[in-house]
Formats: sequence, C-alpha cells, structure tokens
Amino acid sequence: MFNHIIQELITKSIEKQTEKIITKTTHKKIQQEEAIYNKPHLFVSGYYQAYAFLLVSPILIAVLLLCIFIQLQVYHFDMVALCYILIILLLYITYKRVHKMYLLAYWQSGLTFYDRKGNQLVQIPSSYLKNASLKINKIIIPYHNETWIIEKNKNDNLKAIEQMLLYFKNDSF
Repeated sequence: MFNHIIQELITKSIEKQTEKIITKTTHKKIQQEEAIYNKPHLFVSGYYQAYAFLLVSPILIAVLLLCIFIQLQVYHFDMVALCYILIILLLYITYKRVHKMYLLAYWQSGLTFYDRKGNQLVQIPSSYLKNASLKINKIIIPYHNETWIIEKNKNDNLKAIEQMLLYFKNDSF
C-alpha cells in the first residue's frame, strides 16, 4: 500500500515535470516560428544582369565611338550608322535592365516589390501567389489587372526564389 502511494506520487511528479518541459519547448518553438514568419526575407532580382550591363556598356560604347571615328576617316557611312544603332541599342538594353532590378521582400502575409531606389511598387497578399504561374525562367504573378514577373537567373537569384517558394510552400510552382 505504501509502495502504491509512492509510485503514484512519483508518476504524478514525472507527469507534471514532463508537461512543463513540453509546454516550455512548445512555447519556445512558437516564438521562434513567429520571429521567422513575421520577419521579412529580402532578395534582389535582376542584380547581376543590371550591373553587368552597367560595367560593360561604357567599354563597348568607347569601342563603338572609336569605330565611328575610324569609319568617318575612310567615309564608310553605312558602318557609322550601324555603330550609332548599336550604341542606341546598348543604351536602351542597359536602361531596361537597370529598371528591371527589383528588391523583393516576402513574409507570411505576402510579397512586396521595391524599385532600385527603394520606392514600394506593389504589395501582393500571399493569397494571390497561389494564382502565379511558373515558366522556365520566370514566375508570373497576376494582381489587380497587372502582371508582375520575377525572373529566375541561376547567377542572380535562383536560390533566393527557391527559398521563397519553399517559404510559401506553394506546390503549384
């Protein structure tokens, strides 16, 4: 009888201690997940492509201007026109690449696009990300009659995009 009472006391003591440990670890886990899910994750889309054009275009423009000077000396006006067209095309592509460089922030409630100057362009709720479609090199997100595109580049942001897709656990991607 005395052994039975001691066993019950020990069992209740162990149960209470186990319950405290489980409650404490569960509470810590919930706090950690709240910190993870409420903290925005950031990555830059189009970073390497934009800076590659910014670094290479002055060199190419200098070479094309030198070609224009040489071609003017020998009166090859067709080559001069071609060099001018190439300069304009290079400047246009560089301009477009720099303006496609976005900072993306995502967290539990959605995804936000910022331009290269830090201005917020759009904030897309996570429910709209379910409607996104995946192409080979881009993710297309329709939102309020607009289409937002995240380009996937293996040198630029592929790992960050994979982490974002895992974060939202979207099986449609």
